[in-house]
Amino acid sequence: MMRMIRRFLGAVLVLCGLVAPAFAHPHVWVTVNAELDYAPDGRLTGVRHDWTFDEGFSSYALQGLETGPDGKPSEKTLKELAQVNIDSLKEFDYFTYAKRGKQAIGFAPPKDYSLTYDGTSLTLHFTLPLAEPEAKKGSTTIDVYDPTYFVAFALADDNPIKLAGDAAGCSLALHRPDPATGTTTLSEGFFNALTSASNFGSQFANRVTVTCS
Repeated sequence: MMRMIRRFLGAVLVLCGLVAPAFAHPHVWVTVNAELDYAPDGRLTGVRHDWTFDEGFSSYALQGLETGPDGKPSEKTLKELAQVNIDSLKEFDYFTYAKRGKQAIGFAPPKDYSLTYDGTSLTLHFTLPLAEPEAKKGSTTIDVYDPTYFVAFALADDNPIKLAGDAAGCSLALHRPDPATGTTTLSEGFFNALTSASNFGSQFANRVTVTCS
C-alpha cells in the first residue's frame, strides 16, 4: 500500500494523512490540455501543461488542508501542493516523453508551476522546457501517460493541444488511446509491481505528432 501512495501525487496523500482506497486501476483521472511553445527563430522550446484532476481526487487531496474565508484552499495551500506535485513527478519524468524520429528528447527541470482550484477540480500548470530547443523542420512526437497506469490521462475534448509562437508551417495530429479494457481482471499486486520503467501504460498514451515544413 505504501508503494501505491508514493506514486503520482502520492506525496499529496501523505501530506493529507490519507491512504487511497483499493479498487481497480486507474485511481486518478487527469484531463490534459497542453501548449507547444515555439521561439521566434522557429525552434520548439518546451511544453506547457495544464492537467485537471477528477473531482473526487481533487476533493480527497484537499481534505483537512488550510482554506480561506471563502472555504476554498488558501494560496499557501495551493502553493505547497504545487511544489509537492512537481517534486513527486520528477521520479516519473513528468509523465511526458518526447521523440524526434527515434531519438528521445530530454527536458530541463519544470518552471512556472502552480495549482488552481475552480471550486470543483484542481488543475496543475507547469512548463517543461526542452533541454535543447529542437529545429522546426521535421516531425516531433510527445506522449503523455503513466507507465504504471495508476493515473489515466485523457486529452480534453476540444482543441487540447495548441501551437504557440512561431509555428507557421506546422500541423499537428492527435492520437487518443482506446479505453482501458480488460484491466479490471488484473490484480492490485500486478499494478503495484509496475515501475516507472514499465511499458504497460504506454498502450494508453496520448500522443501529439507535430510536423513542420
